[in-house]
Amino acid sequence: MSRNLVPHHSVETENNTTMAAAFPSTMASSGLLPFWSLLESLVHISNEVASMEKLPFVQVRNISAMIRRTQLLYSLFEDIQDTNGSIPPSSILCLTELLCIFRRVKALIQECKDGSCVWGLIQTQFVSNQFYVLVKEMGRALDILPLSLLDLSADTREQVELLHKQVKRVDSYVDPRELQRREVLLQIMASEKNNKNKGFLDFGIV
Repeated sequence: MSRNLVPHHSVETENNTTMAAAFPSTMASSGLLPFWSLLESLVHISNEVASMEKLPFVQVRNISAMIRRTQLLYSLFEDIQDTNGSIPPSSILCLTELLCIFRRVKALIQECKDGSCVWGLIQTQFVSNQFYVLVKEMGRALDILPLSLLDLSADTREQVELLHKQVKRVDSYVDPRELQRREVLLQIMASEKNNKNKGFLDFGIV
């Protein structure tokens, strides 16, 4: 008795059509990447952030905390990448948001590394708030992650659940030492305002 076989590319096309139908307006307006391209991008950029070294003089605690969170999510992305099971279409929305967040995280950390220490201290509250905003956005993205539908290791699942709880209740953090250094810096700048050597500060004092 003969059997009618469905070509693999037909099944794949049908799955893609079904997924697109599930989120028609979102895919059209947001330009969502194909799932596996999205996942590869997440693995790549989260690995870049997690591997960052030579942290800057400013925002040390906020950057370190963000790198730890990234390392945990890197494990999530690798687990998803290694699975051969089906992926719930709703996960695309969460992962797309996380990709946008990690791009901004990388840019913010790089800006802290490349910028001057003086300017970093002056802007410490503003930059700290930027880290806080990114953490809260990460929490909102994880709100829509269908964790129970993903084929993950028990360890990864537990870590992501814990991370989700942590970022939901995190508060904005401004390092009091940086605030103190900024006050010293502003005092020095004020005292040097009319000095002929204006613009040359002994940052070692700060």
